[in-house]
Amino acid sequence: MLKLFEKIGLSALQHINPETAHNLALLYLRTGVSSRRECPKYQRLQTKIAGLPIDNPIGLAAGFDKNGTALDALSRLGLGFVEIGAVTPKAQTGNSKPRLFRVPAERAVINHFGFNNDGMIKVNKRLQKYKKKSVIGLNIGANKTSINMKSNYSQVLLHCGDNVDFATINVSSPNTKDLRNFQKSDVLGELLSEVMEANNQLKKSIPIFIKIAPELKNSELEKIVASCFEHKLSGIIATNTSTDYTIIKSSKDFTKGGISGAPLFKKSTEVLARLSIISNGEIPLIGVGGVSSGKDAFAKICAGATAVQLYSSLIFNGPRLIEYIIHDLNSILKEHGYKNVSEAVGSKKHQYT
Repeated sequence: MLKLFEKIGLSALQHINPETAHNLALLYLRTGVSSRRECPKYQRLQTKIAGLPIDNPIGLAAGFDKNGTALDALSRLGLGFVEIGAVTPKAQTGNSKPRLFRVPAERAVINHFGFNNDGMIKVNKRLQKYKKKSVIGLNIGANKTSINMKSNYSQVLLHCGDNVDFATINVSSPNTKDLRNFQKSDVLGELLSEVMEANNQLKKSIPIFIKIAPELKNSELEKIVASCFEHKLSGIIATNTSTDYTIIKSSKDFTKGGISGAPLFKKSTEVLARLSIISNGEIPLIGVGGVSSGKDAFAKICAGATAVQLYSSLIFNGPRLIEYIIHDLNSILKEHGYKNVSEAVGSKKHQYT
C-alpha cells in the first residue's frame, strides 16, 4: 500500500511547480510516513570517509535539505550520510523565482537558487536539537551581499562546526556571483588557511571538504589538489552543477543556472577520475553528479570515489530509490568479488579519463 501511495504522490509532485513540489516532499518526510520501513544494511558496504564510519557509501548531496528541517526523517532512509546546506551567515531569500526546472526527457534538473537558506543561527539550533544521531555534513556558502565573502566560511564553521561531523567549503555554485573565483589557487589558499584556523578552534576539529565545479581544467585540478595537501583538507567533492549547456539537448530553453542529473554523470565522473590520478588516491573523494542506480554508484567508486552523493534522481524516482541503489551496489560488488566497497575505490580510474 505504501508503494502505491508513494507512486501516486510522486506522480502528483511531478505535475506541479518544481520548487513547490520540493517543499512538499520535505513536508512529507517530516510527517514520518517514510520511517515505517527499514532499509537493509550490508557489511560489504560499511566503510569510512575521511575517518568517519558510515553504514554505506551512499549520501545525500547538499541542496535537498538546505536548512536541516528533515534530519530525523532523512536519517531513516538508509543513507550512509547526509549533507545539508548550503548555509550562509545571514539568512537570504536567494534568486528570484522561478529558479528550479525539470527536464524529464533528459532526467535533468536546472537550478538557480542562489543559496536561499535560513542562516547559520536558525540552522544551528536544529543541529543542536538533532545531536548528530547519524553522520551529518554542513555545506557552507557565502552571502551574495557580503563585503568579505571569504570570511563567511570560517564564520559559519565556528558557529555550527561543533554540531556536525564534517563541513564542505562550497566555492563552486554557479548561482552566486564571483563565488567560483575562490577556486583560483592564490585566493583559494587564503580561504583554506582561514577555514582550517577556524576548524582548530572548534571543541574538536572536523573533516573539511571542498566542493568544486565540473568545468575545471587539468592544471586547475592539480593546483586544487596541491592546496588540499598543503592545508590538510580531508577531501574533495566532485562535482557541483554544470554551466556547460551543451550537455543537454534542451539548452536553448535555459540561460542561467546549474545543470544536475543524468547529463552531468560523464563530465563529473571524468573530473573525479582525474582527481584520483592527480592525488594518487591519497585524498578521499566524494562523487556527485547523475547517480541514479547501483551501477552509477559503482562507476563513481571505480573512478576514485570513496563515497557518492545523489539528489536530482530523487526528484524523478522518490526516496525508495535509495534502498534500490544500496541493494544493487551490494550485489554488483559481490559479483565482482569485492568483500568490501573500499577495495573497488579507484580500481578503474584510468578508464574514465
